[in-house]
Amino acid sequence: MRGTVLSIAQAVKARPRQGAVVAQVRWITKAGTMNPRDVDVPGPLISNVVIAPKEYHWQSATIEYDPRISYKVLPPVTESLLNGIAKTTLKVDEKIISRRILLELLRLFQDKRDTVLVNLGIGIPALISLVAAQEGVTEVIVPVLESGPWGGVALSGDDFGLAISPFALSSIPDVFSNFEGGIIDAASLGFLQVDKKGSVNPFMLPGRIFGPGGFPVIAGGVPRIYFAGTFITGGTEFSISRNKVKIVREGKISKFIESVFTVALSGQQAIKYGQEILYVTERFLD
Repeated sequence: MRGTVLSIAQAVKARPRQGAVVAQVRWITKAGTMNPRDVDVPGPLISNVVIAPKEYHWQSATIEYDPRISYKVLPPVTESLLNGIAKTTLKVDEKIISRRILLELLRLFQDKRDTVLVNLGIGIPALISLVAAQEGVTEVIVPVLESGPWGGVALSGDDFGLAISPFALSSIPDVFSNFEGGIIDAASLGFLQVDKKGSVNPFMLPGRIFGPGGFPVIAGGVPRIYFAGTFITGGTEFSISRNKVKIVREGKISKFIESVFTVALSGQQAIKYGQEILYVTERFLD
């Protein structure tokens, strides 16, 4: 991802009380061997360099090194590639939810008659890019991650923020300008709780704070939000039979409650400012 490491280093080195900048690297090269355009933080801003062995210098939470996510290799998005990703990441209920949101995005495309830009959040929303690629609609439904990738196949879970074969990679501040400037057509975000007023809590439970990430800016800046999550959690098991969802075992924790633990998006404020909000789960009432 293209982050704001330079800004952080500059802030640390700002006078009158300059601090120290420590860079963790995999290896050191000779001066003059790198393309200057590949240098984000110039050497004079670095106080100390720590050379890390590979076991402490992974690309992501579960990937030690994969040239596809550092864009040394840009593989075509083939059926075998998609099947390989889906095999390890896509569960029955998650695919149902992802496909339902994709259908909503295709309806938006029909109305707009132009490319739909959609931000995908962590969790089930990240899987929408995989389903869109499986259905061959990525030319009209273009996912944008807050970490910078445009298009491609987003990774999910602990590897969220990375994508295979995006067609562009913006800096994080530039991506957030898309949210604040109303450039993005829609967002799909996850949730922990939704209450009767339509308010959403995506990041905090008693004794557990995950952090809001970019949620407040994204939710406040896009015209449409498709919230994605299971109706009930805590041990729910599903199966598909004759094109219908069957609940094998019901979970213990309802995500739709009287009042959310904390409000990150106010349903009443969303209505006030004309946002379109849709809550999508795996359930369907006949």
